Amino acid sequence: MSNSRTDVLAAARAILAEHSLADLTMRRLATDLGVRPNALYWHFPNKQTMLAALADDILDAVEPPTEGSAPERIRSTAVTMRAALLAVPDSAEIVSSAWASGLSHRSTVQTIVTVARDGGLDEQTAAGVATAVCQLTIGLTIEEQTRTQMERLGVTGPSGRDFDSEFAGGLDVIVAGARARATASTD
Repeated sequence: MSNSRTDVLAAARAILAEHSLADLTMRRLATDLGVRPNALYWHFPNKQTMLAALADDILDAVEPPTEGSAPERIRSTAVTMRAALLAVPDSAEIVSSAWASGLSHRSTVQTIVTVARDGGLDEQTAAGVATAVCQLTIGLTIEEQTRTQMERLGVTGPSGRDFDSEFAGGLDVIVAGARARATASTD
C-alpha cells in the first residue's frame, strides 16, 4: 500500500499525540505506516524536511482573518496560531526549529505583517510586530507543552501557572504597542 505525503504527516501527528517529539523518528514513522524507512524519502529527503512540512501543515489552520480592525486581526491570528500549536504536542518546538532552519514557508509571519501594514504600520514596524507576536506565541507554547509533558511523565507536579493569562497579557502589550505606533504615524 502506498502512502501519500498527507498520510506521512498524519502518522507523524499521531506519534506526537501518543508519545513525543523524541519518539518521532523516521524508523518509527515508517513502522507505523507499514513501510520501510527508505519509502519515506520518496516524500521527504530527510527528517528536517519532514518536520518543516509538518510545521507548515500544523500552521495551515491559521487562516488570515478578514473581519475587524488591524489590532483585532493581529490578535485573532495569534490566538488561532496558539490554538493550532496546542492541538499537537511538541508542535511549537517543531515550528521553531523549522522556522530557524529556513525550511518552512512561515506564512503566518507574512499574514501578521500584512495585517499590521494594513493597520498603518511601515514595513519594518509591521515585521517587528510579527516577530513579537510569533515569538510570544511559540515561546510560551513551548514552555506550556514542555510543562505538560513533564507533568504527564511525573517529573514535576502542577506549576500553578496560567498560560492563558500570560499569553493574553503579553498579546495585549504587543497589540497596544502596535496600535500606539499606528496612531503616532498618522499624527
